Amino acid sequence: MIKKIALLFIITGAGHGFSILALKFIAERGSATQVADIGEVESLIQFMIGLIGFGMQTDAIRNIALDHDWKKKLKSSQTARITLSIVLIFLSLFSYSNGMYLCFLIAPLLASNCDYALYARGFSITGSVVAFSRVFVPLIVGILFVYYWPEYIFISYLTSTVIIYLITTIFISLYLKIPLINAPALDSLKLYWQTLPLGIITLCYFFFGLGLQLFAQLFFSKEELVLSFLGLKFYLIYRGALRVMLQAFISRMTDSKVCLSIDQISIIMGLSFLGSVAIFPDTFISFFFGDQYKEQQSFFIFLALSALVFSICVSLWTSALLERKDLIFMKIAIAAVCVSIVLLVVMNQFSKEIDVITISLLAGEVFFTLAISLAFFNWSAIKSRISFLLVCSLALGIPFAARIIFNESLVTYLISFAVMGLLILSLSYKKFVLPLQTMN
Repeated sequence: MIKKIALLFIITGAGHGFSILALKFIAERGSATQVADIGEVESLIQFMIGLIGFGMQTDAIRNIALDHDWKKKLKSSQTARITLSIVLIFLSLFSYSNGMYLCFLIAPLLASNCDYALYARGFSITGSVVAFSRVFVPLIVGILFVYYWPEYIFISYLTSTVIIYLITTIFISLYLKIPLINAPALDSLKLYWQTLPLGIITLCYFFFGLGLQLFAQLFFSKEELVLSFLGLKFYLIYRGALRVMLQAFISRMTDSKVCLSIDQISIIMGLSFLGSVAIFPDTFISFFFGDQYKEQQSFFIFLALSALVFSICVSLWTSALLERKDLIFMKIAIAAVCVSIVLLVVMNQFSKEIDVITISLLAGEVFFTLAISLAFFNWSAIKSRISFLLVCSLALGIPFAARIIFNESLVTYLISFAVMGLLILSLSYKKFVLPLQTMN
């Protein structure tokens, strides 16, 4: 199982790493308007994916993973998705006020995709390869166009996204031996109503990422939105990396020991993110985002703090849903989103700094983590995570000392954090790696 996770991380990490570096390349050579438009389109696509999936998809994953007659469950799910996507097409009529809304025309294509069934049926490696291709193809096309035909970068990015989704959707259909197209049926929409709490939770999850970008565009210029998009995209990638772990152990997420092990691994990742920004800010920002954003260190500090807070009890996003504690989870998620939005609006009245976006993100994550921990954890579970966080934070002394002794550089950054990671893993191996191996 550990080898499987390692392979998943390699595939997913390669896709996400390329995504960040490609966006950096495009941002450095393309105009702010072009990059901001790509960010808005991607945000809308992710919004459609979240809306089409809603809570019904999460419920379908549970059923597909456990039900012997899973193809019947998948067909019901796909029928509902196609039906809702046809309804969403009508939102393209609002393109007269915002041309980006034409993206809603591709809703049926997004609905036809059922990569979630790959993960539910245990084909996580195949699912990761599909996800990698969907990241790689549009961005490699974007790089080529920004270099040779920059005036067409936006349309090329959107067109290649549509093409790769079509190809991978056909592939999944053949791989799982399921129909490519399901006829719509209005009565299938009742599945969305039956899983309303799960759907709201899904949209809240989307908000803490590119969803926040849709709100940010109401208050900030195109130039500022480029940094917002790059930062929130990185944050989305970070959370996506943690989801790989959750998907790999989804059938065991009701076990408190497994949940603790997963949270401990995610805490290490969160500390590494925060340490990267705090100890090697120029190296980290320059490598992943570009030299032009070195002065925006506080923006990235708040982003990294949000990632660490999210990591403390990441397992609850899955374990609580598997235990069908949807209602209370939904209430907490809604409240957290409201905290974030209200703070974004209020702070924008007093400050036009881009930091407002990541501060509001951090506030929402802190509220959510505190509320969900108190609702689902006992004191022992909370204490174990906090103590692990405090102990592991001492390991940041390694990269800190390396920075003082050898000065800040990419080599010092990579080697010092590699040493830190190996030290933590060697000291904590029995605590969280062995419990996961015994789940084989």
